[in-house]
Amino acid sequence: MKEYLIRFFTFNNWANKAVADFISTHEIKDEQVLLLASHLAHAQRNWYFRVIGQQNDVPIWTPLPPSSIASQLAENGELWLSHLNMMQEPDFHTKLAYKNMAGDPYLDNLGDVLTHLVNHSTYHRGQIIYLLRGLGVTPPGTDFILFARQSP
Repeated sequence: MKEYLIRFFTFNNWANKAVADFISTHEIKDEQVLLLASHLAHAQRNWYFRVIGQQNDVPIWTPLPPSSIASQLAENGELWLSHLNMMQEPDFHTKLAYKNMAGDPYLDNLGDVLTHLVNHSTYHRGQIIYLLRGLGVTPPGTDFILFARQSP
C-alpha cells in the first residue's frame, strides 16, 4: 500500500502543478476556478495536519491569490510525500481520529483517508477543467494515465 499511495500522491502533485501552472501562466481570474483551486490547497493542508495529529483546520472555501495557490499546493505535496515516505506499511491500516469542519468526531482507516484525499483532488480538478473550457481555453491534461505514461 505504501508504494501505491506514494505513486498516487506523486500523481496528485503532478496534476495539481499542471493546473496551478496553467492558472498562473494564463492569468486566470475566474472566481470559481480560483475558489476551487484554493479549496484544494486548504483541504490538502487540513488533512495533513489531521494525519500528523496537529489538527488546526482553516476555512476550506477561502480564496487565495493564484501565486499562493501554486506555492501552497507545492508545499502540501512535499509535506505529504515526506510523511508517506516515513510511514511503515502497518501505519496505513491504523485508525485516524479527527473532527470534520463541523466539529463532528470521526475514526477512519488512514489508508481510506489518504485515498479520499487524492480522489477529492481529482474531483475538484475536474470541475476546474470544466470551468476552464467554459472560458474558451484548452486546459492541461491531468488524467492519471497521462502521468503514468510519463512515469512508468
